[in-house]
Amino acid sequence: MLRMRTQVQPQDVPAVRSGDPLADRILVVGNGPSHGWGVITHQLALTGQLADAVADRTGRACDADLIGAEAMNVRSALAWIGDRDLRGDDCVVLVIGFNDALRFTAVATWERELRKLMDGIASRLRHDATMVVVGIPPVSSFSSYGSLAGRLSDQHRLKLNAASKQIARIRGVDYLELPLPKGAGSADAVYREFASRIAVDVVPKLLSTRHTPTPRAPQRDRVWDWSGTGAIVEAARHGGEVDLRRLTDKAQESFGVELAVVSLVDGDRLYHGTNTDVMPASVPLELSFCRYTVESGEPVIIPDTGRDERFRDNPLVDVSFINFYAGYPLRATDGRVIGSFCLQGSQPRKESTVAMDLLQQLALEAQEVLRGYEDEPPAIDFAPPSSRMAAPMGAAVLFED
Repeated sequence: MLRMRTQVQPQDVPAVRSGDPLADRILVVGNGPSHGWGVITHQLALTGQLADAVADRTGRACDADLIGAEAMNVRSALAWIGDRDLRGDDCVVLVIGFNDALRFTAVATWERELRKLMDGIASRLRHDATMVVVGIPPVSSFSSYGSLAGRLSDQHRLKLNAASKQIARIRGVDYLELPLPKGAGSADAVYREFASRIAVDVVPKLLSTRHTPTPRAPQRDRVWDWSGTGAIVEAARHGGEVDLRRLTDKAQESFGVELAVVSLVDGDRLYHGTNTDVMPASVPLELSFCRYTVESGEPVIIPDTGRDERFRDNPLVDVSFINFYAGYPLRATDGRVIGSFCLQGSQPRKESTVAMDLLQQLALEAQEVLRGYEDEPPAIDFAPPSSRMAAPMGAAVLFED
């Protein structure tokens, strides 16, 4: 992920809204091809392409959302969905397993966790809503992952796909194989091809279950628990708020860690205010390191996450490279803990090596920056990385899910 941070990827919210109360609503749960490597907006990635492909075939509007990240695997997918109300979704499309193919998740584990995921989703859907399981595409077709890793992972993904197909058949759920990308086409062309294949299966179900669509209440924008969170999260999509980036860059250099992050808690999720070109924009709070800093309201140091009982069965730790963590709580003006200023490194280190006075100093400076965004946030000063490109004019209107 650190190596791939310079590659083009979407900067916007992974949701496409038509504004039409009659629109069909599709939820994509996935990683890998769902992430959008190679394009600058989710409108050109799988989410937006799927909304377009479905709308073209139904003749009516389609809204599409994406839940997931590259750090998600089959064991953590339900946590990633979190407390989202699935009763408003007409179809859930599962495009997971990319990480599981790369990391050689045991077939027995895959089968067990996929059943849990499908059953957990099915129990929360309307009776007339549908689910589709999409097979893991060839890892080797994505040049980012290297030829050797791709060839080895492709052999394993075939085993996982065979298991997925069998489980889907038993549960009466459609299973789809994505086509091999044709030649060396652009990334958006690949996503369009994938979306077209999925739409061919999804559209007949939508036309059958919503033959005459009735108006529905619009999907509401998120109301943040702390008033400044929305501004910081928006800034993170464009490279981060300047002062927060300066402080996290200083922390990375001073402590010799790969990442320093300002995180903010909202509901069942932890949002990252910096370094979202490497970290997911948000992660399930229950799987995060920072939850312990926020819950305790005290500094927390985890010298070796692999030896810590709290993370022994944490699927996010299994996927990430984070073996060291140190966090300092961040408080709003009213004194409540709203997040943390944290260090994350790939190598375990002794607690005694962490200069707590410096971590506290940087955290308190970040806290003052955050408090400036309470209630009436100032104009955001973005500092986009040089490798990023501006979103195209005329892109779809995108909102937080």
